[in-house]
Amino acid sequence: MPELPSNEKIELADFLRRRERVFREQLDREPYDLDECTAWAVRNAQRGTMSGLLADAKAAGGTVVVPRAGVATMDGQRALMRELDEAGAGVLPITVDSLTRELKFDEAARRLAASTATDSQLNGFPIVAHGIDATRELIASFDKPVIIRANAVDLRIVAETGLAAGGTAFVSGPMYATLEYSKHTSLAESIPKWQYVFRLLGHYTEAGVPAGDDAVGFAQSGTCSVPSLMLVGTVIDALIMAGQGVKHIMPYAMLQGNIAQDVACCLASEALTQEYLRRLGFDDVTTYVASSDWNGAFPRRTPDAYGLIAANIVAAAIAKAPLNYVKTIEEGIGVPTAAANAASIRVTRYLLRLIGLQADSLRSPDVQFEFDLILLQARAILDAVLDAGDGDPVRGAVRALELGVLDIPFSPNIHVKGNVLPIRDAAGAVRFLDHGNLPIPAEATRLEAERLARRRGDGPELSYQDMIDDLQFLELDPPPATTPAGPTSARTRA
Repeated sequence: MPELPSNEKIELADFLRRRERVFREQLDREPYDLDECTAWAVRNAQRGTMSGLLADAKAAGGTVVVPRAGVATMDGQRALMRELDEAGAGVLPITVDSLTRELKFDEAARRLAASTATDSQLNGFPIVAHGIDATRELIASFDKPVIIRANAVDLRIVAETGLAAGGTAFVSGPMYATLEYSKHTSLAESIPKWQYVFRLLGHYTEAGVPAGDDAVGFAQSGTCSVPSLMLVGTVIDALIMAGQGVKHIMPYAMLQGNIAQDVACCLASEALTQEYLRRLGFDDVTTYVASSDWNGAFPRRTPDAYGLIAANIVAAAIAKAPLNYVKTIEEGIGVPTAAANAASIRVTRYLLRLIGLQADSLRSPDVQFEFDLILLQARAILDAVLDAGDGDPVRGAVRALELGVLDIPFSPNIHVKGNVLPIRDAAGAVRFLDHGNLPIPAEATRLEAERLARRRGDGPELSYQDMIDDLQFLELDPPPATTPAGPTSARTRA
């Protein structure tokens, strides 16, 4: 059996050898000139970086608004970024297409050739096909920092190209990218690929570009996620990033519709990430909580979509999250237009300003309850993961996943046990219907049972069907006025 990867930092000589191999295998060429790329990135970073903006926002109690957007052609991407810039996006995105993410570089280039500025044949920007020089010109034409957005098991070439072209931040890590985006890849296979990306980010940071990365964790794609479990993945990703020299980390908190729980999730994301970074000796890492609008199915009707975005932003504003990744009012009907992105940015900025003025007075007692519960559950799981790896988060994650001590619901990945099931309580907060083999403390189980009992009422036990119903909780039209306003109860269905 091959030796498990560890959280040990990759030595520079070893990293350079890996670069040679990756470029030969995937592009059949020499690596980019790292010295030239680094020197250019340092000069470009003097115009501003994402981590610099987030540091200012965190100090002021404000929030930087960042959309997700990318199209195939250079002219189309420039026009898209210009509209997002004018709408007030704090950082401009370059979202990479799925063919490039899957290393199908030749096919991405063919689709690019067939695209026009108004008809994109790709669902993002084929950054490798465009190349470093053209992308540098694009990024340099704007005054705001750029984040390179992508998600896949192997983004080494995407990261190389994006950072060399002037991106000052990247997205994701092995927990989310492997267990949510891959069917067959194991953590033992994917973590070294992501450590390469993080080592590259660390190299740019050492050279003078304070490059940041999102620690997405287990922010379930298209489903609800118990906040404590979501943040377990966030913390593990952050520890692996820090192990390779990343100094600026954006730990995620996905917003799911219950204001108190969403606020608590943002606060706990910061607290837990910093707690475990310090525990493992990473005292020089700065974190900026990334609140993310709901990742699941969006309402198709525009007014309803505005309502969901508003609920998310209320929570982000109360929590004073330094970063918000905004979704759009067209999320439920297809790939959003530039106009929809711009409208969503504007309503987000408006609400952040308005609610932000009242943030301290809007924190309910339930926020503290949810915060304490998240920490109680997450610490128990994280400690078990670290124990499984004798203190090493990489080895611990691999072994804990095999044991089911680390587990998530609805994963497409064959290496995940999948014994964990989430459910919403009467107020829409996400709880465990079944926590599988996760080491959840008895006190936490009792507290959740009390909240779930309010939904069940005098009806039968909450079931798998209730969980299925909850997957569309934020998408469907509200129930008639004569029925409860929360999730459909077992009693109502019976």
